[in-house]
Amino acid sequence: MSSSWFQKLLLSYLPVFVVVVTILFVVFFLTLSEQNRKEALKANGFLAEQEVRFTDNSLKTIDYQVLRDTLSSAELKRFFGTDSSDVYGNIQANKLINDWKLNYPIIDSVYFIRLKDRFVLGDGSGLQSDFMDNAFIRPYIEQRAAAGKWSGKRSYKPYEASERSDVISLVQGYPHFTMKKKGFVVLNVSLSKLKQTLLPMYNPSLTFVRISDNQGGILMDDKAVNPGERSVLSRYVSPYTGWVFESGPANGRLSRLALNFYSIWVIIAVAVVLLGVVWVVHVTRRNYKPISQLVLLIRTSALIKPDIGQPGSNEFGFIRGALEHLMEETTRTRVKDEKTIILQKKHRFQETVEGTAPVRETEWQTDLIAFHVKPAGSLAFMLELEIDRYPQFTAGYHHQDQSILKFVVSSVTQETAGQSDASTWVEWVTDRRLSAIVWVPDEADGAQLSMLIGEQIVEWVRSNLSFTVTIGVHGMAANLEEIRRSHEIARNLLQYKAVLGTGRVLNSEELDGAEHRVHDFFGTIHALSQGIRLAESGWKRHLDELFDQISDSVSSRKEIESLLQLLQQQLNRVFLELSKDYRNVWKDAGAELFELWRNWETLSELQQGCARIFEAVTGKFQVLKDSQRTRAVIGDIRSYIEENYPNPELSLDHLSDKFTLHAKNISKLFKEECGCNFVDFLIGLRMDKAKLLLLSTDKSLQEISSQVGYFNYNSFNRAFKNVAGFSPSDYRKQQAYR
Repeated sequence: MSSSWFQKLLLSYLPVFVVVVTILFVVFFLTLSEQNRKEALKANGFLAEQEVRFTDNSLKTIDYQVLRDTLSSAELKRFFGTDSSDVYGNIQANKLINDWKLNYPIIDSVYFIRLKDRFVLGDGSGLQSDFMDNAFIRPYIEQRAAAGKWSGKRSYKPYEASERSDVISLVQGYPHFTMKKKGFVVLNVSLSKLKQTLLPMYNPSLTFVRISDNQGGILMDDKAVNPGERSVLSRYVSPYTGWVFESGPANGRLSRLALNFYSIWVIIAVAVVLLGVVWVVHVTRRNYKPISQLVLLIRTSALIKPDIGQPGSNEFGFIRGALEHLMEETTRTRVKDEKTIILQKKHRFQETVEGTAPVRETEWQTDLIAFHVKPAGSLAFMLELEIDRYPQFTAGYHHQDQSILKFVVSSVTQETAGQSDASTWVEWVTDRRLSAIVWVPDEADGAQLSMLIGEQIVEWVRSNLSFTVTIGVHGMAANLEEIRRSHEIARNLLQYKAVLGTGRVLNSEELDGAEHRVHDFFGTIHALSQGIRLAESGWKRHLDELFDQISDSVSSRKEIESLLQLLQQQLNRVFLELSKDYRNVWKDAGAELFELWRNWETLSELQQGCARIFEAVTGKFQVLKDSQRTRAVIGDIRSYIEENYPNPELSLDHLSDKFTLHAKNISKLFKEECGCNFVDFLIGLRMDKAKLLLLSTDKSLQEISSQVGYFNYNSFNRAFKNVAGFSPSDYRKQQAYR
């Protein structure tokens, strides 16, 4: 193989070698000045950085101490909670001030101001109106200035006879987390003492330091140095206070001379480099022809797409287009993989907590590591969050907005738990329900912490979003099996929010002591359906009684829906026996009930909706009844039955003779108007009177049997048991124990 190409390149770039050698000689002479300059910059930069850290740490420590005592100090709580008559409280507060001064020598003075009586305690004690620092603290009291931040440089003296000193001040409101303040804590740090703590870090005769606040005011400065001779080599801004720290050599003339000398050498070096660049460009252009031929060969290859690369680009456009295409494919694949991982994580979460797939404890621990979940402790509780009134939520927001709001809720859940040093695994398992495993620190009270985290989430959503959420919590769980059980219990708790209320935290303790009496529901539903059928005002009392029973028994949503289905079946059965006009009225009302039962959220909403629909139904029934001529006759017959029910001879034949109507006609009209046949009505009336006598009198069962129209006690006992589900004696005993 010929080496002409190698020789050509070697001879072409040989001048570059000469240029490089020249540059090395120049760099050699630059090294001394450059090294000195870098060392000076490094030293001044290190000094300024250390001063920033030292100052920030000192002020942060004081700020943290004040904040901690504001949140937990009994002395401050007592001082701000009493008045000037509490001498012992003032002594304890003064002791706290002295402790601060002793622990932090840079503190110049401290005073507390209590808004209740405008009393100032500390350096310059007395009433606010006579206090020398009244002009400074007034904007904080009037909420024109924000507390919790360090002020700029100011002059302070506590008494008229004392000398003024330059200080910076920290004002902290008390209590800390409320808008309504009982008072303020004011702490002044002496700038002279702060400067004395910084002096050991540098030699003022060699280096100057200047500190200014974020408004441009000078906090500290070495006045011995002439400002015109200064040369600032380093400048740092404190991330905590926003102050500007500047430093440089005290003799600025020598520094500028060294920098000018360095600049001359830099100009020479740049000129030499530019000459070398020109030569390299010339040689590269001359020797680029073989490369262009190679690019042309690649471009005409059948293996490369002709549309890769932008039209009109140079020979490297093809290569750039190919690389861009490769990068796009790589990015698309990475995004797809990230989405797949998110879906896999959600799917694995559901399999694990819902038990849809067998997962062993070792696999569970492996999953936590794979999905970067780090439990904060060995115990965890389950948190189930559900969006209230979800149909209104979906109707009020676009699909994209819904996704954003759900992301906000999940983020708030994670951040709220993180504030309590807990870790979480949060997933939306359904459209409206979020499920979270929350690991709590081993030293924390898990039960109390679970309620605290849940209440904070509920309150944040209520305060910042236009909807509410209900949360069910249960735990603590030490292993996967217990986590699944806690998940099921917490999820089932959400079924009870219809009775217990929405926009709150639910726990299993609220269900303790709830008593379910199914027979009470059946009797009330039967009475309610009959009351609606008869269009009597008594149906409202039965409706209230039904919902009171549901509330007292703390029924879940599924149980309430079952009772609603039972009520609908009972109403359908009652109205099926009536004429077409009545059935048409009920058909329209049934559609409204179905829509109500599909969208209700709370028990009160359901009760109000049912009352509204039933009110309309009974009103229409009343109109239909008023149009029937037989209403008066059946009303008289019914009144006669209610007055003469104790008569054992009361029967259809007896009524036929009394009202001169055929017995069959009486039976038919009675059933149409009253919703039941004559025998059932009579038995029901007699049993109601018997129940009243059993509860309100001490009469024997035989006497009660005779008073309600039964000469034979066995017939009475059998009829009572068929209606009430209990024998008369058992019924009296059961009601006596309630």
